[in-house]
Amino acid sequence: MEPTRRFFHDRLVLLLTAVIAVMLVVGVSLILFRFDVSKNPTTIVAWRPNVSGASYQSGKPIDIYAMAVFMALTALAAIVLGARTYQIKHYIAIFVLGSSLLLLVLTTIVANALISLQ
Repeated sequence: MEPTRRFFHDRLVLLLTAVIAVMLVVGVSLILFRFDVSKNPTTIVAWRPNVSGASYQSGKPIDIYAMAVFMALTALAAIVLGARTYQIKHYIAIFVLGSSLLLLVLTTIVANALISLQ
């Protein structure tokens, strides 16, 4: 219990954890509120350039909702791994939290781009 308490009393860790929580709420709410299945039963899930030009890959709506689940699992795993590695080195926990924050930001940007193409 003591290492976890020290983990959450560190100001930088607390700041990164709070920003991760905010990005999780923003990303998941963006997906849940902006994505409308009634517009199209299939949706664009990827863009792949090929020899003849640009090609959009279509998929099912569950693929977009899976991004919200991915964001939740990423945030949870980052906080758990950060708390466990805080005992070993402070900077490892900061790196884990910071890199997961970057991953959440990039996932939010990609989700927004795919939803706006619908």
